[in-house]
Amino acid sequence: MEKQVLLEERRLHNLIFRKMQRMGGGEDGRRFRLQGMIIAFLCEHPDGRICQKDLEAEFFVRGSTMAAALGQLEAAGYIVRSAPESDRRVKMVAATCKAMEAYAGMNARLKEAEKMLVQGITAEELAVYFGVVDKICDNLEADNK
Repeated sequence: MEKQVLLEERRLHNLIFRKMQRMGGGEDGRRFRLQGMIIAFLCEHPDGRICQKDLEAEFFVRGSTMAAALGQLEAAGYIVRSAPESDRRVKMVAATCKAMEAYAGMNARLKEAEKMLVQGITAEELAVYFGVVDKICDNLEADNK
């Protein structure tokens, strides 16, 4: 059977996140998906004023998906949400100390995983890979407009 982009992307996605689960173990391994990315983003932007809409745009997810992820993170003590006096409809999101501690461990595992993923791949091959991924994303984003 001829290779198909959708099937290969799915295979790659599954292999990467299975590896991340093995590296992180249990509960933390599952957080590497959206919740882990949210924690990382908030920890990397500690002084930023980040709201739910910013996170939805950053991770290309719907409001309901983000609301569910933020609800779980808040219940687990990884984030706090607050409404500024100027606009109570907006909910600002910030990482807690617990998130910062989790991020330190996640970040070390991510760097280790990144090194393993690109082992034996030249800079030129990576440039081609990222160029193709960018074009696929552009095609998908153009189709969503």
